[in-house]
Amino acid sequence: MRALALLLIPSVALAQRPAASPARVVPLKPFAPPAWAVPSAPIPVGAAPRPDSTVWHHVAGSPRAYTMQQIGNAFDIPDWFPDAHPPAPKSVLYGTRPTGRACGYCHLPNGAGRPENATLAGLPAAYTIAQMRAFRDSSRKSASKDWPTNSMHAVAAGVTDDDVREAAAYFERLALTRRNRIVETTRVPVTRVETMLAVKEGEGTEPIAGRLIEVPDELSRHAMRDPTVRYTTYVPPGTLARGRRVATQGPAGIATACSTCHGPDLLGMAGTPPLAGRSPAGMLRQLVSFRTGARADSASVVMRPIVNALTVDDMAAVSAYLGSLPPQRGAKH
Repeated sequence: MRALALLLIPSVALAQRPAASPARVVPLKPFAPPAWAVPSAPIPVGAAPRPDSTVWHHVAGSPRAYTMQQIGNAFDIPDWFPDAHPPAPKSVLYGTRPTGRACGYCHLPNGAGRPENATLAGLPAAYTIAQMRAFRDSSRKSASKDWPTNSMHAVAAGVTDDDVREAAAYFERLALTRRNRIVETTRVPVTRVETMLAVKEGEGTEPIAGRLIEVPDELSRHAMRDPTVRYTTYVPPGTLARGRRVATQGPAGIATACSTCHGPDLLGMAGTPPLAGRSPAGMLRQLVSFRTGARADSASVVMRPIVNALTVDDMAAVSAYLGSLPPQRGAKH
C-alpha cells in the first residue's frame, strides 16, 4: 500500500500551503460503506445525565481515584499511570479552552488511543502535524458524519501551532503496546453502538456475516479511559491469511503492497506512519474514509488507486492482519 508520504511536508507551520504542482486525482468508484464499518453513535434524546462527582472509581494497578465527572473532564484529563510515560506537555494533559481538548483525553496520555480514535504513540511528528493541518482545512473527515473524527476540526482550530508541535513530538517518542487480540470465528457477541461497538450483555451471539467487530473486553474500564484495557477483534475464518496477501502483495490489479512504503515489518519507513499493532477498526475506518472521499487530504492522491481496488472484505482483512502484528521490532507476534 503506497505510503502517506505526501503528508510529510517539511515545513513546521500548520497553515495550508499551495501545492507545487497538482497531481492527477483518480476518480473514486461508487461505494457505500456498510454500517458496521462506520458505526454511528445514536443521537441522545434530551439532556444527558450529569456524571457523578461523589463516587470514586479505581482501575487495577493504579493508586489514583477519579469520579466520573473528573474522568469526563477534557481539560484536566485522568492519568491513571503517570509513571508509565514521560512527563506530558500541557497540550496533552490540559488542552486549551474552549474547543482545544487535551490530546490525552481521547488518545490517552500514553498515546494508546481507543478503537474510536487514532493511536498516536510512535507516529512521526511530521505526520501528526500534517493530520492536524488536514483537520483545520477540513480535507480530512470521516465516512460517518457522527464519528468523533469530525469533532477534530474544532479541536484543531482551537489549539496553537506550538501546542501541536509539542504534542506531536511527545507522542512520537512513545512506544506502542498492542492491546488487541484477533479472533477468527463464525459467531460473535451481539453488539450495540456506544460511539464504538460494545457487547450487549445477556443477548448471546449471532453470525459474524463478513463483519469486523471490535469490542472492549471490559466496557467499564474503557469508559474510565483505562489505558491498559484490552480489546478483541472478531473476524471471519481465513481473514488473517487474506489480509497478509493484501498487505504483502497488494490488492488485485495493484502491484503496490502496504509493505512497499510502510516497511517490510509495517513499522513505518522514511517517515511514513507505522501500521503494525494498531486498532483494526480504526485502520478499517481510514480505508473506508479514503474510499468514500471523506479523506481528501494529500494522502488521498496516492491512496485512491489502492482503495479503489479493495473490496470491503479486503479492507477488513488487511486491517485485521496489520492489527495482529507486533508494534515494535523484536516484540512477540
